[in-house]
Amino acid sequence: SRAQVDADVQLDDSGENGRRQSVECPVVETPTFKAKTIQELMKMNFEHERTRVSADALKMLTELFRMMTVETIARATDQAKIQSDTEISNEHLEKVLPQLMFDFP
Repeated sequence: SRAQVDADVQLDDSGENGRRQSVECPVVETPTFKAKTIQELMKMNFEHERTRVSADALKMLTELFRMMTVETIARATDQAKIQSDTEISNEHLEKVLPQLMFDFP
C-alpha cells in the first residue's frame, strides 16, 4: 500500500554533513510491532534453536524496529517531495534504503 505524503513535513537540514537534524514525521500513528513478532523474526535467523533473547533485549529490538520504520517513512516522504510526487512508492523506498542501511548497520 502507498502512504499519502503530508504537505506539512518540515525539515531542518542545517546539521553536519547535510544530515537532517529534526523532522516532523508525517505518520499519524506511530508504528508499533508486537514483541512476539520480533521474537519470531529473530528465531528464524538463529543458528541454534536453543538460543534465547532476554526480555530487555527483545524490548530494545522492538523499539529499534519501530525507529527504523519511522525513519524509513520520513526519508521516503522527503524523496517523494523532491520528486514532486504526492504518494510514496517503491521507487522512493529504493532510493532511500542504501543510505538507511549505512546509518543503521
